[in-house]
Amino acid sequence: MITHNASDQSLGAPRQRPSEPSRTAYFVWIALLALACVAGSFVLSCVMPFVALAVALACTIRLGAAVKTMAVIWLTNQFVGFVFLHYPRTSNSVLWGLAIGMAALLSTLVASMAIKRAAFLASMARLVLAFLLSYAVYEIALGVAGLFLGSVDTFSPAIIAQLAFVNFVWLVGLIVLNELVVVLCKTWIGMPPRLGRVQ
Repeated sequence: MITHNASDQSLGAPRQRPSEPSRTAYFVWIALLALACVAGSFVLSCVMPFVALAVALACTIRLGAAVKTMAVIWLTNQFVGFVFLHYPRTSNSVLWGLAIGMAALLSTLVASMAIKRAAFLASMARLVLAFLLSYAVYEIALGVAGLFLGSVDTFSPAIIAQLAFVNFVWLVGLIVLNELVVVLCKTWIGMPPRLGRVQ
């Protein structure tokens, strides 16, 4: 007579290998990224490091979940901006917000594709490649939007380089945060998804 584990039946989920992150670990990691988004929205105002977050999401969770999480992060950023930071409540400001959201989603897709297609590279090389491609797509998307919405003058090489630096510093910070979560929380929640060691 074949028996089944009751906990497996109640969860209705496939068994995980010991090396795979648990659902709790995934949840904690996504929650920390969301908190980082809220903090970043207050500290950086309109200079939200969407590319760094896109790479962090693409490297640690599945594409569908990464896109949904990025959408929530963008909505949170817009909510904080319009409610607490007094973004101009004009049609142009709303359209720019939508353009930023689309660019952030595109950068998430590109980061995920880069990580998958460059599986032959070392983890850090894949991270750098995903970052460079995602940032390029993000800026191109916003540049196209700027042709219709105005503010093309803000896409000078100096400003683009400055924003790239901000996103890169944030990505490094997220890698450090991820490693801290691994060290401090592994015994409680299991092994979190590793940002610095892309599988």
